[in-house]
Amino acid sequence: MHRHNVTMAVFPPVYLQQLAEHAERDGNPPKVRVYCFGGDAVAQASYDLAWRALKPTYLFNGYGPTETVVTPLLWKARQGDPCGAVYAPIGTLLGNRSGYVLDAQLNLQPIGVAGELYLGGEGVARGYLERPALTAERFVPD
Repeated sequence: MHRHNVTMAVFPPVYLQQLAEHAERDGNPPKVRVYCFGGDAVAQASYDLAWRALKPTYLFNGYGPTETVVTPLLWKARQGDPCGAVYAPIGTLLGNRSGYVLDAQLNLQPIGVAGELYLGGEGVARGYLERPALTAERFVPD
């Protein structure tokens, strides 16, 4: 990363954590301005470590299940932005997409009430290949 002057890098959270641990231990972090992570939840301790050890300008958390063709939600953090939770936020919707937090009966939950996240709009798969029962269970009309 030093040799090629990398300025933006995208890693799974566990790799970002390992890179931050190495930089904290040995110093001389790469001069990467933007680190993006996704594919798994990022704990607040890892988030804090990345800022402290890697010293980026921004951290991005890209969130989304495979069925939404990757990253329907994105959270952009600047230096000093708190994680604000046990895990980094999943962010806001990108593009022509919709998102709802629903209860078990598919009723919209009030803001701040737990439920299941339902995503719709562009980029959502049509279903699972040759698995109609699973498709019917997981994909609901919007």
